Amino acid sequence: MMSRWHGGIEFLILVGMLLILQSDAFLSPRKGLHRRVGSKPILRPLEIAKSGGKMILTEDMYTQNVLAKDVPRPVLVFFSAPWCGPCRLTNPVVKEVMKQYSGKIDVVEVCTDDLAEIAENAGIVSIPTIQFYYGGQLLETIVGCVAQSVLSAAVDKVLEDLEQQQKPR
Repeated sequence: MMSRWHGGIEFLILVGMLLILQSDAFLSPRKGLHRRVGSKPILRPLEIAKSGGKMILTEDMYTQNVLAKDVPRPVLVFFSAPWCGPCRLTNPVVKEVMKQYSGKIDVVEVCTDDLAEIAENAGIVSIPTIQFYYGGQLLETIVGCVAQSVLSAAVDKVLEDLEQQQKPR
């Protein structure tokens, strides 16, 4: 009778290992995706985030893509983490808004686990959080999981405000 349970435990361990290998944590930007060149496996960092935006991997990337004064368009910054359920629910919303406003806004994602100092400096206390930046200035912040209509309305407001600021008086 013990041997039957022993086989069941081995099966559960095997299933658990397979689940770990398929989890988001295994494919996190920190670890990268496996790829082969010749016979040697190499690691390549993920460039595209699950939200569809560009994954910010370093503080320098954040500075260049978000805080630089010469960015051509407003930047939607999605602060999230792979273990966060509401963040996973927000991914498709951000992806759809990115498609809807293609060419009008840029979208980047910051993993708060990997870049905690950036999140702290941006005032992030809860995830998911979406912030809009332009010219190195914070324009708008949305905290929590939001519907596509709410995020689209926020993008419209940011674009309208920037248009008003750029009109000659």
